[in-house]
Amino acid sequence: MVHKKLLYIFLFLIYSHSSKAQSADSVINNYAGFSGGKEWKKIHSVITSGKYSYGGMEFSFTSYSKAPDLYKYIVSREGKNYIQSYDGAKGWKMDGFNNDSVPTLLTGKAARAMANEADVEIESPLADYKRKGHSATFEGIDTIQNTACYKIKFTRKDGEIENYFFDRMNYALVLKSAVSKNEEMKNATIDTFYSDYRSADGVKIPFKAISRVSGQTILTVIVEKVQVNEPLPDKIFQP
Repeated sequence: MVHKKLLYIFLFLIYSHSSKAQSADSVINNYAGFSGGKEWKKIHSVITSGKYSYGGMEFSFTSYSKAPDLYKYIVSREGKNYIQSYDGAKGWKMDGFNNDSVPTLLTGKAARAMANEADVEIESPLADYKRKGHSATFEGIDTIQNTACYKIKFTRKDGEIENYFFDRMNYALVLKSAVSKNEEMKNATIDTFYSDYRSADGVKIPFKAISRVSGQTILTVIVEKVQVNEPLPDKIFQP
């Protein structure tokens, strides 16, 4: 019994020291190292394609990202497309599933909603976050799906808050939790779980992402192909 108590005390001290030794910057820097670090600076464009499961139906998707913050996301099924894009200045969408024939311009949060929720931007908001006007705080250790994780509270310069959870062992991003920017979600918190990390041109990309609201899966994204540094003219991001 005495030995067990000593073991518990020893483990507690290790756990406490590990937690205190961390900081937001150290966790984020280790995550950058895991995901490719400076190799991301060499990437100017990414084209990702795969399958998109929503509401019991399967769709095909292709996303186009170009530095610094241009993106286009196309979801297709049975000859119809949903398209949302941002050209660095303004956003737009065209919903073929609702028989839209002309683009709808998007402003404010709506213009960047897809970028924040689908992670289509090349550079993570965590990269050089202080220079961008964001802030981050270390919130301790939490367990996510039986994985011990470091929790980082990330506050964007506009006040929006996101919580990130990184695997204590390798600093892979396990979970991002944030309030949805999509008006149809009515400020619901979306938990997005990342897994199946694979290397592409020196950087690691999660090939599987599952989004849940109140524990219920609403979206599963499976990446099948990643193309890096393919030419992407700016005009493809415009309406």
